[in-house]
Amino acid sequence: MQIGFSKRLRYMPFRFSVIAHHLTQWQIRYDDPNAQDNSVLLFGGDTQQSKGNPGIDNFFRHFIFNGEFLLGANESFRIRLGYNHLRRRELSVNNYRSLAGFSGGIGVKISKFRIDVGYAAYHLAGGVLHVGIGTNLRDF
Repeated sequence: MQIGFSKRLRYMPFRFSVIAHHLTQWQIRYDDPNAQDNSVLLFGGDTQQSKGNPGIDNFFRHFIFNGEFLLGANESFRIRLGYNHLRRRELSVNNYRSLAGFSGGIGVKISKFRIDVGYAAYHLAGGVLHVGIGTNLRDF
């Protein structure tokens, strides 16, 4: 189950949205035993170091944040950005920088048609490029 909220700002050409997902399951963190950093202390014993607070990390894995800039006359040009924390944490590779979890795109309205292009990074191996062409049939 998921629910979303979108709001257009009154005096700015900007719209933001937040989507909450996996609402029926609270714990969606995957604890990979291979990703844990085990180091040996000077006097023996092991310590496990984790990055950040696991409760806060799990909380933000339930949300996707998006923003859209509406530019030009009649908002005919749009720039979109998004962030998915669940994708970022689960698909990024340790010790490598990547754009996993980030997405972006542009849209332009030409005459009666809308052309949209978006890119979502999933992994170092690649991402997904979306191309869309749309129109309102009532305009014809």
